[in-house]
Amino acid sequence: MRTKRAAAFAAPMLALALVATACSGGGGGEQEDAPSLEDIAASDLNPTPREELQEGGTLVYGTSQPVSQYMRHHTDGNLGALVEILKGVMPSAFRFNDKGEATPNEDYVTDFQINDDNTEMSFELNEDAVWSNGEPITWEDYEQQAKTLGGKEEGDFGSPGKVYGYDRIDKVEKGDDDYSFTVTFDEPFGEYGMLFELLYPKEIMEDPKKFNEDYLDDVPITGGPFNFKEIDKASDTTIIERNDDWWGEPALLDEIHFQPGDPQGQAQAFANGELDIFYVGYEAAVYETASAREDGHVTQAVDNGYRYIEMNASSPILEDLDVRHAVMLGVDRTALAQVSLEGINWPSDPTVNRLLRSSDPYFQDNSGEWGQQDQDRARELLDKAGWTLESEEEGAVRTNEDGDELNLRFYCPAGIAACEAEAQITQEQLAEIGIKVTTDSFPTEAYFNDYIYTGDFDLGSFVQIGSTPYSGESAENFTGPFDDKGEDWGNNNARTSTPEINEKFEELSKTSDPEEYGKIANEIDTMLWENAQGIPFFQRTGTYAVADKVANMGASGLQSGWHYEDIGFTE
Repeated sequence: MRTKRAAAFAAPMLALALVATACSGGGGGEQEDAPSLEDIAASDLNPTPREELQEGGTLVYGTSQPVSQYMRHHTDGNLGALVEILKGVMPSAFRFNDKGEATPNEDYVTDFQINDDNTEMSFELNEDAVWSNGEPITWEDYEQQAKTLGGKEEGDFGSPGKVYGYDRIDKVEKGDDDYSFTVTFDEPFGEYGMLFELLYPKEIMEDPKKFNEDYLDDVPITGGPFNFKEIDKASDTTIIERNDDWWGEPALLDEIHFQPGDPQGQAQAFANGELDIFYVGYEAAVYETASAREDGHVTQAVDNGYRYIEMNASSPILEDLDVRHAVMLGVDRTALAQVSLEGINWPSDPTVNRLLRSSDPYFQDNSGEWGQQDQDRARELLDKAGWTLESEEEGAVRTNEDGDELNLRFYCPAGIAACEAEAQITQEQLAEIGIKVTTDSFPTEAYFNDYIYTGDFDLGSFVQIGSTPYSGESAENFTGPFDDKGEDWGNNNARTSTPEINEKFEELSKTSDPEEYGKIANEIDTMLWENAQGIPFFQRTGTYAVADKVANMGASGLQSGWHYEDIGFTE
């Protein structure tokens, strides 16, 4: 996701996503043959008409971690677990369909237009929409969000500075009344659907103290089909309840409980019927435990993310492109996928597009000459880079002219079995071409804050997750540097890019035509392979363990999440 240094808070969310583990099927039967990527659905939500669902009831959702800062746009609020809560209680201007196409959310926006050159868009707001304090939701709330997140509001906001998309806005102007306005961009911007997601009241967004403090352990003002009820401090569970003043279709459920926990505990709770849904992932033990539930199933759909090995190009060894390519060619991406996905019903196909998911009509493999293991060529590239083998003995390590060993440090978050297994395979396979790999692990927070973000690593594996379907959202993961000295790489943990990659992302951001957008996204992904920016090896699993009675909830793929008012029970 593209924010200015929000990565320091976003990436632990990714690590926790790794801890979340996998399950499939129901009833504990034999596992079917793993499907292919083509078989993976765009979404898996058990869609059911509202009239066929019962009214009332409490749904318990197992989340990945507790939440304390409920201001999404604060750096401490950049958490996936928080977004899942807020989408039930806060406004968003747009929704996305299975293809990732943005449409106005009519509960808030009754009409929306954008001009042909993507420089101006107009909004007509739903006049029935109100905040929970009774104040109407007007153009001023949108204007202030654009101003604060665009970095144009004075004050010590705990936000990541200029946020992608909002930094392109030149002005927001009132229309004929308080319920209409026009947004003008500095230059064409085609990724408009990522704007005004999780809107907060003007009074909060204009005041640094309220922005930083009012949503700590509280959600004082809401504007969705549910209201914030309370936090159960004993279990860190966030509870939201039906908003009886909601102007849209009324929520079917009485309450939703967002209950954090560890994956194995959640799997057992799900098997016991104590949880209705939780995100799993790809650990066999959790898969097996959750699969014991007779009246449950596991979704199988596209997820907006992928798993990869990051290579730090600012390290003395990996700054050489030939060495990074040699590492790419030295490992077997299929073997890496298989070790993580062993025991679950998910394709170990290493075909990954960094910018597009397999449900996208323009998804394609762009790995070219760099995607298949080719250790002979890897050895040639290392020789060319000045790293030579002085011995043919097993376990011999390459050295340079100064006698330095070719030794790469592969770091993992402590307790993440997937990363540890991937590090071991990488160590074994790179040893075959004369590269020594030293492994170590650190507590999750230290792993990211002290090593990944500071550039004190060579290799590390984790998941990159998008919060919208837009490929441009990931620009700061791949572009840069972001200062004149060439030292600030923002969220780009590989710490490398090229002028051509930067320019292509700029071109992408201005494009709204789907075919042209897909074409440019694939051109960028090809460039990322050529510049050896990470080694992707499988598309993240869209696997949620869900009770059979739960409808309109599960794996949403490229959609903007669930329609909370439509979630309900079939019995």
